[in-house]
Amino acid sequence: MMKQWIKAVGTTKKEARHLTYDEAVAAAHAIARGESTEAQTAAFLTAVRMKGETDQEVTAFVDVFRKYSLPYASFSDSLNCAGVYGRRQILPVTLPVGLLMASVGFAQVLHGNGAFGGGQGATAGELLQGLGVQTDLAASDWESVFAAAKIGYIRTDRMCPALAGIRRFQEEVGLDTFMGQVERILNPVHSHQMLIGAGQRFSVESLVRILPKVGIKKAIIVQGMEGSEDLSIAKTSTIRTISPDTDETAILEPSTFGFSGHILESMPPSRQLEALTRLIQGDDSPELCNEREHVIYNAGLRLYWNEKVSSYEDGFQLARELYARKEAWKALKKWRDLTAAYTPESSRKKNEAAGA
Repeated sequence: MMKQWIKAVGTTKKEARHLTYDEAVAAAHAIARGESTEAQTAAFLTAVRMKGETDQEVTAFVDVFRKYSLPYASFSDSLNCAGVYGRRQILPVTLPVGLLMASVGFAQVLHGNGAFGGGQGATAGELLQGLGVQTDLAASDWESVFAAAKIGYIRTDRMCPALAGIRRFQEEVGLDTFMGQVERILNPVHSHQMLIGAGQRFSVESLVRILPKVGIKKAIIVQGMEGSEDLSIAKTSTIRTISPDTDETAILEPSTFGFSGHILESMPPSRQLEALTRLIQGDDSPELCNEREHVIYNAGLRLYWNEKVSSYEDGFQLARELYARKEAWKALKKWRDLTAAYTPESSRKKNEAAGA
């Protein structure tokens, strides 16, 4: 079956065509069920990358791959934070920010994938493991922890095993295909709100059209550091907010709110982990001022964007208070203790029983 879809998207540039939604659904099922060989899958994804994916092709793959994912419960009131999946070379501000948000009861869903091969930097999952959080949880265990901790991290290659092979191919050949976008917006717990970083590969306009089709009620699209959901205090940022009644673009200038600093520097994993630990513990030392201000800035923005405060200024003030009270550290200890009750082996068995 895959040969016909490869031929459709991968013939000569003049003859290659886009797939209809139903055709893309059929191709996605063939890949997810393992009916497509690795070579065929690689050829198909490469061809789509070369011709350019369409909104309906991406939407079809999201709809299909959700069907092959573990059956997570719905947490519609949570915020889905869709950031960088690969190794990051700069500090992932979203981790301490997520903990600050969880400390006031606003549930945060973080997700990523296991990194294949080498490369510089660290994945969010690796850093969380370094902080003592068990990230390899069965869906039912994850739900129990998330309900209590108000924060959770999902490994998408565990959530949807069909994605693991695709991810491996992408990293082996160094090619980012549209499946990276599919993976980031799968949204297995059906969050109605999403904060997503738009990297070079993903058009903001495309996300504006696709996200409502895959169940997102409110989306905030940013072009953050390294294509992440984290904004810099060293430059202006463009923010696009979409909802059923809204489509607004705003320009944020950090200095307007009293923030100034420099671009975050690259750090090896050991330094990232050290800095994260200190920030989560509420360290107020001068040498961490720049990183700390990034945390406060991003936490304040998210508090306001998601209507937890009435103004940006109130958001920044609350973020500083939470940081000073070491609320992120309290949230991390709770999360860490809750996940410690489960072992990777028990989680794997539960996932297998659930049909993973």
